[in-house]
Amino acid sequence: KMLIVVEDEEGVRALLEELLRDRGYSVITAENGVQGLDLIEREPSLRLLITDIRMPGIDGWEFARRAMQVRSDLKVVYITGFAGEGRPDDAPPGPLLRKPWRAREFLSCIEQLIGSGTGEAYGPPT
Repeated sequence: KMLIVVEDEEGVRALLEELLRDRGYSVITAENGVQGLDLIEREPSLRLLITDIRMPGIDGWEFARRAMQVRSDLKVVYITGFAGEGRPDDAPPGPLLRKPWRAREFLSCIEQLIGSGTGEAYGPPT
């Protein structure tokens, strides 16, 4: 199952990629919404979009709106480090995870949306 992670902070992006790959998901990454949209247009097997909300250029809400225009079947997970982040009325649906989240919470959220990466039942991270 292929996912895209769009996150401007390199360390967070690398952590998410490693966490997801370790769970059997195929992952592509982008550091901003422009790169992310390009990848979404070129990768028809994507199932899930994981996006930070506060990024340079287009924010995660607008990025998700544009991504859904290209691929209406994508599921979305939003991540943010800002406690007071409010969801715009026109934002595509999807859970909002506030940093710092725990690996178990994050992976459980992903599995609830698209199933496990390996086809096996979810267990705690090792």
